[in-house]
Amino acid sequence: MIAGGEPAAAGPDGPRDDRGGAAARPSAPAGGPLAGLRVLDAASLYAAPLLASLLADQGADVVKLEPPGGDAYRATGFWPLVARGKRSIILDPADADGRAALRGLVAVADVVVVNEPAARLAARGLDPETMLAVNPRLVVAHVSGYGADGPAAGRPGNGTMGEAFAGLTHMTGDAGGAPMLPSVPLGDAVMAYAGAFGVAAACHDVRVNGRPGRVVDVNPVEAMLHVVGPTLVSAAAELAAGAEPSGRLGGGLAGSALRDVFACADGRWLAVSVSTPRQLRDLAAVVGAPTGTAGEALGEAVRTWAGGLDRAEAVERLAAARLPGAPVNTAHDVVSDPHLRHRRALRTLRTPDGATVTVPAPAPRAAGDPDAHGLATGGAPDAGVLPTAGQHTGEVLREWTAPAQEPAASAK
Repeated sequence: MIAGGEPAAAGPDGPRDDRGGAAARPSAPAGGPLAGLRVLDAASLYAAPLLASLLADQGADVVKLEPPGGDAYRATGFWPLVARGKRSIILDPADADGRAALRGLVAVADVVVVNEPAARLAARGLDPETMLAVNPRLVVAHVSGYGADGPAAGRPGNGTMGEAFAGLTHMTGDAGGAPMLPSVPLGDAVMAYAGAFGVAAACHDVRVNGRPGRVVDVNPVEAMLHVVGPTLVSAAAELAAGAEPSGRLGGGLAGSALRDVFACADGRWLAVSVSTPRQLRDLAAVVGAPTGTAGEALGEAVRTWAGGLDRAEAVERLAAARLPGAPVNTAHDVVSDPHLRHRRALRTLRTPDGATVTVPAPAPRAAGDPDAHGLATGGAPDAGVLPTAGQHTGEVLREWTAPAQEPAASAK
């Protein structure tokens, strides 16, 4: 089955979608460093499609493969994050025409992102072995819970399991309290960034160094090991000495002289983190503590100092002394923050029914080039329209595959 009917035709106002209406402009930048890279996002859930979104943020042409009826994540708040910058197609690999069309897309893609077990991928013709036989220069990003091999391979996993397995959850929370999970999908996001870097590196190796295509083995556990790296440095020594594992430090950080949050006079919170001798000395001076004050005594001095100031004043005084202090922003603070607005760090998407939703802008981007990702100077950063299910099926089949490769029954 191929949803979407005939390939999209051009209209007087630009491309037309597969139902005859004006095509929604994908939210990906028109240019970008990955312009020209064709990515088939054949993954589900959050982390793996987010990896593909990051590639779209940098200019790749990303096509979201949805099952008949649409992706299940369309009903969640995650959808704008995993659909941004992508065109949507519907193909049914269980149908002969759909499987043939999917094979044609794989043959011309640069990257395919998948996240299902090998047996399920093989049933859809999306297992790495089959795809690399069709396209030897293909980069396959295969996302799994614990990696492609090893004793834990095959277990169901996600970013939260990665946080726990890599040791982050053990370190998070108050000293003496229970381990704590972050209230954001941290492991998924870290894995997506690590995976996008792995895909970019593999594409460079294939395109520039002339190496063959390959599978990029992406999982949240190994990505999160880089987050907990400072605790791993001392872990071997602790084991050798028979010591207990490092415990939870509240807001502290091993190796950091002072790292905590402090209540200000206006009821808002301030984050402070210092680690060098210069920072310790200058922080003591700013908060009125005797020279040489450190440890818990310095923390208490900062607490008293912050409690007598509004947060904005505290942040300014720390900045004037070249000391790192920042407001503990709420989500409402973030979406209205003047610095983030100046930086165009947030973008506005429009849903097919005309509503708007805010998502992060591409990061990183070229320094000194605020329009590097298609943002209009001086205007509100409008990142385009989210696609409807299967909206670009015909358009993608026409653009990506040669007529001889398109199935004869494409009008079904």
